[in-house]
Amino acid sequence: MRSKSPLNLCGLLLLSIPFVSYASTEQADDYTEMSLQKLMSLEIFTAASLLPTELKKAPGTVYSFNRKDFERLGVRRLDELLGYVPGFQLNQYRKRHNSVWSRGMIDRYNNKMKLLIDGVPIQHVYYGHFSAGENLALEKIGKVEVIIGPASSLYGANAFAGVISVSTRDFTKKAKGEEAYVETGLELGNHSRTKGNIFYNSEKLQGFLSYLDQDAPFEDERTSFVGSGVSQPLDEQYKNLYLKAAPVKGLQIAFDYQYSDTPFVYFPDNSPANTKDNTEENFYNLSARYEVGDLDSGKLETTAYYVDDQATEKVYLQSTGELADKENRDSLYYGIKTTWLKKLFVDHTIAVGAEWQHDEAKDMDKLTLWDYKNLYLNSEKTGSLLSNDHEENDDYALFIQDVWEMNQELTATISARYDAFDKFDNDSNYRFAMVYTPTGEQTVKMLWGTAVRKPTYREYLKVLENTSFVPDMPETEKMETFELSYSHQWQNVNISATSFYNEFDDYLHDISTPDDNDEYYVNSDNTWRMYGVEVLSVYQVNNKLNLRATLGWLKGKESGEGDLPYLAEWTASFLSDYQWYRSHHLVFSLFYNSDREDTNDQKYTNDDSDNFTTLNIHAYGHLIDNISYQFGIKNITDETIYDPAGDFDDRYNSQRTEREIWGKLTYTHRF
Repeated sequence: MRSKSPLNLCGLLLLSIPFVSYASTEQADDYTEMSLQKLMSLEIFTAASLLPTELKKAPGTVYSFNRKDFERLGVRRLDELLGYVPGFQLNQYRKRHNSVWSRGMIDRYNNKMKLLIDGVPIQHVYYGHFSAGENLALEKIGKVEVIIGPASSLYGANAFAGVISVSTRDFTKKAKGEEAYVETGLELGNHSRTKGNIFYNSEKLQGFLSYLDQDAPFEDERTSFVGSGVSQPLDEQYKNLYLKAAPVKGLQIAFDYQYSDTPFVYFPDNSPANTKDNTEENFYNLSARYEVGDLDSGKLETTAYYVDDQATEKVYLQSTGELADKENRDSLYYGIKTTWLKKLFVDHTIAVGAEWQHDEAKDMDKLTLWDYKNLYLNSEKTGSLLSNDHEENDDYALFIQDVWEMNQELTATISARYDAFDKFDNDSNYRFAMVYTPTGEQTVKMLWGTAVRKPTYREYLKVLENTSFVPDMPETEKMETFELSYSHQWQNVNISATSFYNEFDDYLHDISTPDDNDEYYVNSDNTWRMYGVEVLSVYQVNNKLNLRATLGWLKGKESGEGDLPYLAEWTASFLSDYQWYRSHHLVFSLFYNSDREDTNDQKYTNDDSDNFTTLNIHAYGHLIDNISYQFGIKNITDETIYDPAGDFDDRYNSQRTEREIWGKLTYTHRF
């Protein structure tokens, strides 16, 4: 049974009491005494141009987070971290899955941004989505780089609204005096949360293992997606095994296994079947990355990967435990990307690359033992989720980029990519960016770019039931963006503001078949136009107090239809990090979203997606030299928040998680 109180409140409170002071290292003292201006000049961004670049000089709108930021922001999941990106909106699709919306790019399944882990694309073939929740453990991640806006000229299809580039932690470096170490962590919280992890790191080998068991943090009196009460179990599990090795100079090989078992859709108590719905996934990723040379003589980078994603959604009868419905969504994809970079003519750095990816549906079989529409048990039916259950694709691409340092103040980045799609029309994408730094304090950026998104298996191969209607083949989605930004860096204050304008054509959405028996995907004839402003301000008040604030304003319009639903016009976040005693920090944060229009107002009146403000608190620091702690309360006031229904029709809106209380101890042993 789920307990709404902490597992051990006294134990959690102990985690936040620093009973032994921590002696900072000399290196940590050096960083503490640096001004914000010097600290930001040390931040290097790679994903935007494939070149290590000072953050403020990277083309386009970019943000970077490292392990210190994870601790300072009090985040435990990647999607929580993305909440601190100006203008990003997180929307819960049903239960336990957050969609990331960037600049008005609405989607159900996270299929309009591209997630890369050490250069490997992470994308489910059927839905086209990625998950950025508990399945992706932050403990093994070293850095997260975010590109907002079109990045298809470098990263191809689905780098539509941006790229989230995740880098795992670096190996230790003996040349820098770093020692091999083992790091173990234990986290406890309410909702029966227990998480343990262990991380080993040395010069040539890494190993990571984690296990999480908890109840999904929703209230007992939650409501199903059709507006009736539910009582299904909330238990969920996550497991992760990660190995990375550097057997020879320049070569890294990695194996990543992720397991998750989570509740998905909550069916109502008044269903004769009275079911529970869980999604189970086994994810395997084997990759190799090889680098040789340097920019002056020529540098070659190659990443190869093999991803086997086995996902199954199961519906059980609560009364007997019998299986009522099962959908397999097993897929496979593998590929290789090679890039050659070289400095030419002193002021040009050229990147030329090629990419190939093969994807296929392994098992998309469906077993139906009851009827969803009428909610009663039915005779057994078998079939496939896809009209072609052996679908395969081979996509190829060529790209080129020139970074031209015109003078000390002005840099231009020009890139182009050609994609040859197996099932869709071939496509070309371009990007042109200018970065102007007239002084060390000021930066002006301009970017124009295009992007494309390829329809997923579900969007062009979905089996339509109880109808003879045959839809047309959909086309790729297309976008064009223009953005302009300005930032000013004082000694202890940084303010940056970006304005943008998007035109989004041929967007895919689902509509009912003519006989209203099912739904299919079709490209719209209308154009979405999104424009807005994103602001980030960081203020280092002194060496003890740091403030961070974001503000986003967004307008989304559909030609001939008016304003777009589901989007918040205003979003904001604020964080205050106070070092109150040596290494001990106390942090307050808040998030604000304005009202979001939904489409079920007439059917449901108690699930409005109103404006909300959530307040959070957490503390972190060191108890002794090798033991650190974190303690947090998320959504202190336990505010009830509804997100617009993930089905984008007249479904009942999704309720966000309630208050979470957690604490963590981490022990590090160095060899």
